[in-house]
Amino acid sequence: MPQACGNAGAPHELDAAAICLRIHVASSLTVCTLTSAIPPTPSISTPIQRISIAEGLDITLRSAALATYNTTTSQSFHPDHPGLNSSHGKSTTSIGTGYDLSNSVFSPDGRNFQVEYATKAVENGGTAVGIRCKDGVVLALEKIVTSKLLKKDANKRIATVDRNMGVVHSGLVPDGRHFVSRARDEASSWRGTYKAPIPASALANRMGAYVQAYTLYNSVRPFGITAIVGGYDAETEVDVDGAVGSGPKMGSGGKTPGAKEGGPYLYMVEPSGLYWGYYGAATGKGRQAAKAELEKLNLDPSKGEVIGLEEGVKEAARIIYAAHEDSKDKEFELEMTWVSAVNGPTKGRHEEVPKELREEAERLAKKALEGEDDMEE
Repeated sequence: MPQACGNAGAPHELDAAAICLRIHVASSLTVCTLTSAIPPTPSISTPIQRISIAEGLDITLRSAALATYNTTTSQSFHPDHPGLNSSHGKSTTSIGTGYDLSNSVFSPDGRNFQVEYATKAVENGGTAVGIRCKDGVVLALEKIVTSKLLKKDANKRIATVDRNMGVVHSGLVPDGRHFVSRARDEASSWRGTYKAPIPASALANRMGAYVQAYTLYNSVRPFGITAIVGGYDAETEVDVDGAVGSGPKMGSGGKTPGAKEGGPYLYMVEPSGLYWGYYGAATGKGRQAAKAELEKLNLDPSKGEVIGLEEGVKEAARIIYAAHEDSKDKEFELEMTWVSAVNGPTKGRHEEVPKELREEAERLAKKALEGEDDMEE
């Protein structure tokens, strides 16, 4: 039998009132006993219910937290002991207190604080940029060098999901790797079903739903990343499925009448699971500066000629260097990949930007940055 806490019926000073909580675990059952000792009222022992150990611990700890929260934020009242009444607890709590302990709880004004905290983790990550060009997509990342002992060009942050698809992420690196692993599973599942590479829109939709599921349950936490998905949908570029396997003569992957046209596509998936299609996207610590530079580029086909793929590589490097100015005291590596149509430089595959082109883009970016500094002086 669970034992009550405190000495029932013994005289106490007023400031000796206490709340004790003991959990008695026997076999697979838990009995929770809450005892309140307030003189001269005898202690009260109230079994809550018999439930499983895991559920009992969860419910009991939540009840204890809620009781503590109420006693510290609201006015206490004891009808039998007027001397115990106080008004010191009328002060309100800070924003988020009591509503940021679980990602399955909304605050009274409709905010999910755990998702907002995940967004803060993204804002501390390296700047990532995606540019949709007229003949492909460019992905770039500012990879901060945290130690001089790290091997150069190792620890890649931009990953290939399918032959025509790449993902760059900013935020918590382990979360990003899990995101990439799941994205590869989705791409493999799509190819197994439809005998074709997964379209960028379908991958963004599936990954958005997966990330959003991590905002619904208190047994998990939200992803601490924002991911940019870029790819070239080859539906109108190849006969069947990108010369991989023997796919259907029509349907997904084939030239079906009225089918969605292929081409470059860019999406960004946020910690909440929200995703949008973009002409240019940026995330990470330098996202504001990067967005300002992206808005200067002509990336909307309805407003004129869109920049080409090689020009997009040079612009991406310039934007990363410009966004890095706020953290100029930290050394970084520039990581870049691109994907084009089947008749383009990458032959429809997501690949790293060639070393010669990347070095040229970095040289031009540094030169442009030095020119801006000279103009300011």
